[in-house]
Amino acid sequence: MRPSLFRSAFVAAALSAAAAVTSAATLQVNAGGAATGAFFPDSSPVAFAQGGARYVSTTVVNGTDLQAVYSTHRYGQLFSYAVPATAGIYTVAMHFAETYGRNYKDGARVFDVAAGDSPTSLVDVLTDFDLHATAGAANALTVTRTVTVATDALVLRFTAKANNAMLSGLTITTEDGSFPGAGPVTGGAVATPTPAAPVATPAPGTPPVGVAPGDLPNPGEADDGAHAVPGGPYTAIADADDGSAAVALDGTGSHTHNSGAGSGSDGNGNGEDDAISGFGGVVAFTWSVLETEEILGTTPTLTARFPAGVTNLMLTVKDFDGDVHADVTTVTVTDGTTTGVVCYYHKGVKALPAVGKAATVAPAYAAVAKEVSFGSLGDFGGFSFASDAWLARCVGTYTATAAEEVDFDVEAVGGDVRLAIDGKVVDDEVALAAGAHSFELVYAKAAGASAALVVTAPAAALSHDAGAVLPVIMGMSPSSGGVGGGETIQLKGFGFLPGESVSVGGKDAKIVSDVAGLTTIDEISFIVPAGAADGPVAVTVKTANGVSNAVTYTYASGTDDPQPPVYEETVLKNAGGKEFKLGGGSSIAVGPDGLVYIGNAGQGRVHKLKVDFLTHTVKKECSTEIGGQILGVSFSPADTAAQPTLLVSVGDLKSGKWNAGRVVALKSLATGCFGPPKDLVTGLPVQINHDHSIGRPAFMQNGDMLLPVGGMTNAGVKHPQSGNVDESPLSGAVVHVALSKGSAFNGKVTYSTNNPASAKQTGGDVSVWAAGIRNGLNVERHGVSGTYWILDNGANAGFGNISVSCNQDVGFKGKGDSDDWLYKLTKGGYYGHPNRNRGKKDKRQCTYRKPKEVAPGYTQPLAKFQASTNGLATQHTNVFGGSVKGNLYMSKFSTGGDGVVHTATVSATGKLGPVKVVKSWSGLSIAITPFGSLYMPRVRQGKVVVLAAKYNSAGRGPMVMSVTPNRGPRAGDYRVYVAGHNFPADPVVTMGGAPCTDVQMVGNVGLTCVMPAGQGKVSATVAGVTAAGHDFEYMSV
Repeated sequence: MRPSLFRSAFVAAALSAAAAVTSAATLQVNAGGAATGAFFPDSSPVAFAQGGARYVSTTVVNGTDLQAVYSTHRYGQLFSYAVPATAGIYTVAMHFAETYGRNYKDGARVFDVAAGDSPTSLVDVLTDFDLHATAGAANALTVTRTVTVATDALVLRFTAKANNAMLSGLTITTEDGSFPGAGPVTGGAVATPTPAAPVATPAPGTPPVGVAPGDLPNPGEADDGAHAVPGGPYTAIADADDGSAAVALDGTGSHTHNSGAGSGSDGNGNGEDDAISGFGGVVAFTWSVLETEEILGTTPTLTARFPAGVTNLMLTVKDFDGDVHADVTTVTVTDGTTTGVVCYYHKGVKALPAVGKAATVAPAYAAVAKEVSFGSLGDFGGFSFASDAWLARCVGTYTATAAEEVDFDVEAVGGDVRLAIDGKVVDDEVALAAGAHSFELVYAKAAGASAALVVTAPAAALSHDAGAVLPVIMGMSPSSGGVGGGETIQLKGFGFLPGESVSVGGKDAKIVSDVAGLTTIDEISFIVPAGAADGPVAVTVKTANGVSNAVTYTYASGTDDPQPPVYEETVLKNAGGKEFKLGGGSSIAVGPDGLVYIGNAGQGRVHKLKVDFLTHTVKKECSTEIGGQILGVSFSPADTAAQPTLLVSVGDLKSGKWNAGRVVALKSLATGCFGPPKDLVTGLPVQINHDHSIGRPAFMQNGDMLLPVGGMTNAGVKHPQSGNVDESPLSGAVVHVALSKGSAFNGKVTYSTNNPASAKQTGGDVSVWAAGIRNGLNVERHGVSGTYWILDNGANAGFGNISVSCNQDVGFKGKGDSDDWLYKLTKGGYYGHPNRNRGKKDKRQCTYRKPKEVAPGYTQPLAKFQASTNGLATQHTNVFGGSVKGNLYMSKFSTGGDGVVHTATVSATGKLGPVKVVKSWSGLSIAITPFGSLYMPRVRQGKVVVLAAKYNSAGRGPMVMSVTPNRGPRAGDYRVYVAGHNFPADPVVTMGGAPCTDVQMVGNVGLTCVMPAGQGKVSATVAGVTAAGHDFEYMSV
């Protein structure tokens, strides 16, 4: 819009809106902010802002009580105001405060201001105005000019010369003119203003908008379809002169709860045409700004540039069935000003460098100190070289609230020290003007255990620019691997800002996501490139601020060494070498008979596959339909029959009944597929018309089942979007199913009433073992430690409130947590998801707990993951020389994109080690094959993805890979499969030293034998070769 049209159009609107409003002699405008006191927002008809963007700061401004005015401003290369006004003389007071940290220096922001009564009659009233040179940092300044108006508007124009022009507010007064429309300010309380809409970086070939922003279904309808997951809240530090930042958005967690097949599907689940098109059933994405509905992009992931301040971001999605859902998150962009100074520690440096200069040796440790108060050596951070000689250099900004004499009292023990303010050495009191001053403290510690450093200065006055910190590597694991590369390495450190790169021996490494599926400023995971030869190489991190210290990675190869874990991304294939189609696959298991079993979430179909585990080819397949949603398939280790019984976890979500969950027994047949289904357990709770149901169980040493049962609510309070059903006696828990009772077992769960909120369990050998699990897909027993684990899905905004007591609830926003978490389970534990039914007897179960909350009777999780991370399995094989044996593997539900698999060690005592990325290639659940590969079904993409273990078996002698099944009764006398390579003909096989008899070779991929009686954990030995750790565990029955 041209300036003249802008002025006339908005002035006309203001005059129309002000027909019956008394004129005022004073007009006040909050530039870039909301209504506060007598100040109008600059979106008001009485003072129209054209151009520019809004900035919100948390910096306290000196010299004013109007913090709500001076903490916001409008900025831009060119922006203007047109104030409806009658003819007269006006005094224009322009309010300024420099609150953008990167402009805390003279010459950083320079601009002109012109004024007049039309765009063609403007004259300069401020030229080459340098705000910092005039007022300093974070100080209120008012500049007053007189403007004569002969038309119907007062016009102000702001033009940048260096960086951006800005304005915090206006106070305009007149004796002989007036302001049409300037009646009482509406809006009252100060609100956080929304910045101008960000500008997206469009992807080539961006598709047309497939769903309108915020096109929501009726809130009263049950949510059985699309579910938008926008990620975030996102935070970023400005990376451009205008205070904006490029932010990567990820909506790939979005999914659909619809369980039907897509259009054109025959719906029989046989895999011919049942795969849902699009990203996991979601066929349209729209990112937009909440208030304006301006569309930023239409792809699952998007990079957009956001202005300083807080932007409310909406993601709207539509699934294959036409169901629409939206959710909102925030993007916060700051200037990087952060409390405290940054202290860098340089190993081996014994002398103080020149003022303002860093040591020539790169720092090997760094941390933020909110105050410089290190009373002893241990207070410095506990880094590995603390007792050696080193140099600490703490840098940042000291902000004086007013002109003052400051006495910086510096005390040091065990070394030399120097403090410099604004580049000048300070020994005593120093006179400082109001505003920001550079702060540099250096301390050269001598070798030894004695060290202390204390500076007496107001801690609140110290800050640093988090966007200007140096990268520092403080740890790397592992630190060696094969010369062929491929190892996933985790770096821990400081200052790994977005846009970082990793160099290994001069070669660029591929950076992958960090622990929670995201990259962070203190962790990087990367894939080692191939090396030229054995030996050490340097690893460094580079950001826009510089290159880090170097740490050493060693390439080391040898045919007798454990081979590094290398996985190849592939899929299950059919006999013709093409992708094997299997629509709706949810839960997967490798049976004791060596076959692969997969449950279907859509049609309640169970598949049985004969698979070549080395080529990942399906040789034979059959299936049967039992109905409902299947989220668990499993086998009891006590079942030693040659034709085992599959236990299927089924939720009849469409039945309209809250107790329609069951466990079905299906006998696998040698000829044919399965026998008739038989109910083993009935009456378990499910979420009506939603997706929380019954998952895959683990089995105890006596053969009893630990079964995950989903919660009926989002966070303890029923809601239409989550089935509108209260929690019941067995929901939101891991339940104990007493199968060890044998023929006396009663699997029929009954209740006193059909009202879940008040029902009491009246029958069935099923009871709560661990409470507070919202929606765990499977319980995993870790064989090495005998501990039990579960991944639980976090709650979501828009699906119900949070229960904070047995009769009170609060809204989810700001109070809940949407991440997924890994818990170690113990009997009687409570893990945070409320159940008011059980809370009548156990009050702790009435209260929702955030993951890291400390509360009596609540058990915190051990690791965080990106939603929705569901799959969990233990690596029980000897693949890669046993280097990953006993590791937990966690897989993300890959609705859009390829997902991610993480791994972590678990010790013999059940202690969780660091979580690392394996590959960005995953599915809903995990089964680990006898040769260590991971099979993972993708529900909406109609396939089973594979992380194929790649290793060399040639010339290595007999290799024992695994025993299937790897648990069984202590009496023995059942056949097991010992997978392996290079076995000789007619080998001697023992289990824990006892003969495993009736050995039968299985081609060149292993053998079968009949287990001896035994107890405890035992290793398999073939032809004298035994792998590390145990391969088989005897049960207690």
